[in-house]
Amino acid sequence: MPKVTGIYEHSLDNVEVRSKMKLALEDLLKAFEMKDIAVIEDDDKFQFSGNSRGVDTKGTIDINETDVQVSIELPFSAIAFKGRVQKAIDTRVPPFLG
Repeated sequence: MPKVTGIYEHSLDNVEVRSKMKLALEDLLKAFEMKDIAVIEDDDKFQFSGNSRGVDTKGTIDINETDVQVSIELPFSAIAFKGRVQKAIDTRVPPFLG
């Protein structure tokens, strides 16, 4: 599956960045109009899956000490939306880290 990834630096402590990434995830899921959402939370990772406009999608948010990595896997049938997904991640995640 093609993957869309963004890496965003931060200078927040682990508790704060985790809290903010939870909000960023909610914002992304809303922007992608996700349905049938499943989210698994670990100390330094969020795994999510759902259906966006008839397309099954899944992804992760990995929280590291100095950056956050957001990855979304797209099925081949949705490859045409790769640029749109990248733009959504790039514009929606960084404001939560500021």
